[in-house]
Amino acid sequence: MKKNRSLYLFGSLLLLAAIYSCRKDSSTLDVHKINGVVVDTTGKSKLGVYQFDTLKLQPGINLNGADEASFTYEWKINMEPDDTVYQVLSTEKYLAAEIRFRPNVTGKYHQLVYTVTDKQNGLRYITPFQITVLNNIGEGLVIADSKDGIQSDINHLMMPWVTTDATKESLKYNVFSSINGKKIDGIVKQMRFYKIYGVDMVTGITSNSVFNIKTLDYTLAGENSSLFYIPRPVLKPQALGGIYLGDIYIGEGKFTAANMGATPKYPAPYDNNFVIPTQVALNPYNYSGIIIRVSFYDEVHGHFVYLSTVQSFGDNVMRKYPPVSGGAFDPSNVPGKQNLAAGLSMNKDFLHLLKDKATGKISLFVLDQGIDDYPDIIPPAPKAQFDLSNAPGIADAHHFVFADDQNVLYYTSGNKVYAVLYGTSTPSYQERYTLPAGEEVTVLQIYQQGNYPNVDATLNTNKKILIMATYDGNQGKLLLLPMINPGLGNLDIANGKVYDGFGKISSVTAQK
Repeated sequence: MKKNRSLYLFGSLLLLAAIYSCRKDSSTLDVHKINGVVVDTTGKSKLGVYQFDTLKLQPGINLNGADEASFTYEWKINMEPDDTVYQVLSTEKYLAAEIRFRPNVTGKYHQLVYTVTDKQNGLRYITPFQITVLNNIGEGLVIADSKDGIQSDINHLMMPWVTTDATKESLKYNVFSSINGKKIDGIVKQMRFYKIYGVDMVTGITSNSVFNIKTLDYTLAGENSSLFYIPRPVLKPQALGGIYLGDIYIGEGKFTAANMGATPKYPAPYDNNFVIPTQVALNPYNYSGIIIRVSFYDEVHGHFVYLSTVQSFGDNVMRKYPPVSGGAFDPSNVPGKQNLAAGLSMNKDFLHLLKDKATGKISLFVLDQGIDDYPDIIPPAPKAQFDLSNAPGIADAHHFVFADDQNVLYYTSGNKVYAVLYGTSTPSYQERYTLPAGEEVTVLQIYQQGNYPNVDATLNTNKKILIMATYDGNQGKLLLLPMINPGLGNLDIANGKVYDGFGKISSVTAQK
């Protein structure tokens, strides 16, 4: 009897279990078929987007008749390829977000995850996409600015005047900080495009640092002592430049040169008794007859110095100009001057703009190219000396720039930009631009394509645009002004381009 009661109890439990298993489950663990969300990724699972462009995605979404208000959306992307840390880009149904990640290495990609969540039951529908970030920073202008006077950032402009085959404009702000997660300490005072050991770089200098940026992805490629074979205990960069088969770094009063295409670092500086100024005339061209590459005025010793080549197979010794009697001036004895600017004329004569420390008088000294009288070298001879005392506002002038395809010197004084025309025995002066009240010029230079003249120019705007940056105390602007009427230094102001939204611009260069 006891055994029968046990069997009866066991059977009752089985019956209750069967009845309970047939009960409708209304919880989120229900196993009945749900007509869920379907995201159509046909042709969209692997996508490419150019860096700094907006990635737009509108996948087909089938909610199977459910109320759209019952769903939430999230788009997130991992910070690095293969990373597990994600950043939310949007919580909208469709994606429209700027992508600022560095370009992907071949075979690597970011994972974009789209999540549609049903608020009624908590179910999440997850759809992944492979995103390749492509390089979108090509030939154009590299613009350094500062918004706080302490740190700098790098911006980039591509447009038909400065970018080969461009059909539209693309201005990208804060490129460096977006990629590197930090700004550049200090104010960038000069930049230059180099090919360093086969890698395209923009080198920049501040008052106490030097840095390299890879133009492929705008990552910081090295800085300060890591860029020199022999670390320098104190860095005081002055200027960057280039000559044929030689890339120049001037700093700490010394001259350093190497063909950076064949070496990843700067060598030791020249061992000489001259104090190298910031303003050095460099001849980068390579054609018959050019024998002298470098000329500068040594303020300490009061004379001019020249250099033929930086290569080991030539005369690579810096030499004081020999005395000259009966010439326009004696380059071996020009005491008491201060360097203001240096450059080349349209005839590739060496130009030196000097200010007398005692009188304040400003003069333009012109020396010819020198003569290749193989095996001898005849140094440049004094050709002319122009007194520029009558130039308007010259006593307070700044930002001097020489055009090397016309005998024109531009300078700024007050809110005016002037042109000095020195092609005749008596210079003439013309006003070329007036700034709005309250604005100051922070950059003045003539556009040249990156790596020119080491490579031929592909744009007819090469050396035909005056680049000017201004600042009104709150905002910086970049102006591109076409240069017209060669020999006169005229500017086509009406057809110029103006770009705003910057901090105080301190340096501009062109990259390939």
